[in-house]
Amino acid sequence: MKNVFIVIILLLISNSSLSQDYSYKSKEYDFKIFEYLIEKTKTDSISLEQYLEFSKPFSKLDIRPLNTNKVWAIDTIHSASTIPNFIWGSFSKKYNLTQEQAANRPNEFLDKGKNTQNQNSKFLNLNLRKFQILTKKIKNSTNKIFLNQKFIQRVDNIYKEKKYWTYVIPKDSPFPISNTTKELTDIVFNKQQKSILKLLSELKIYTAYKTKTGGVFFLIDGFTDNSYGFYSSPNGIMETKNDLFQIMTHEKLESDFFYYVAN
Repeated sequence: MKNVFIVIILLLISNSSLSQDYSYKSKEYDFKIFEYLIEKTKTDSISLEQYLEFSKPFSKLDIRPLNTNKVWAIDTIHSASTIPNFIWGSFSKKYNLTQEQAANRPNEFLDKGKNTQNQNSKFLNLNLRKFQILTKKIKNSTNKIFLNQKFIQRVDNIYKEKKYWTYVIPKDSPFPISNTTKELTDIVFNKQQKSILKLLSELKIYTAYKTKTGGVFFLIDGFTDNSYGFYSSPNGIMETKNDLFQIMTHEKLESDFFYYVAN
């Protein structure tokens, strides 16, 4: 009887913990974000090029959680890397594509990553010193996300288009975006941040992401949960267990840099 009682207590504790982990699900942040994305593509004059750019990993329409590997979304638990897939619905409707065509878009990015591996690897070798300088700057920075695209820049949670702005995110939401934004009038990127963004542009890298282990992913291109590019390793080993990237293939290049393709 005593053992049964202990098992019941443990189950209650476990259920309580699980409930606490996903206590935000009743607030429907996932549905609000999804509706927001669909509405933005309906009302804003966003070209296909812009939509793809805004949907790339770490761009402003990417809803993957950054700080947890599992999240409650759309009535079930998902891994963080699969969450961006929910934007495909708005993608296909706005641009009159079939769901099959929209769903195949990430594979096109992956195919490009595979087909241009030699070309990209040569580019890194030719610009190795610049990549080493950029890596050092990022590792010395307190920031972990740097994005430099044609239409938008980003450092962590601060975005810059014509103005600086940020998403208003509830404290208990696991998502990095919301259905509410706020203009920032007292914030600008500092000298260090601007130098990193400038180097990214020179090296044709649109995003750099510093992981918890101190490694840095340099994304050349991608869409939703798929991407390809370089990884700078702090210990000479490829990071394959990051929650945000499911590494499909990787190859070591020069000076602890790897070329990777993630699906």
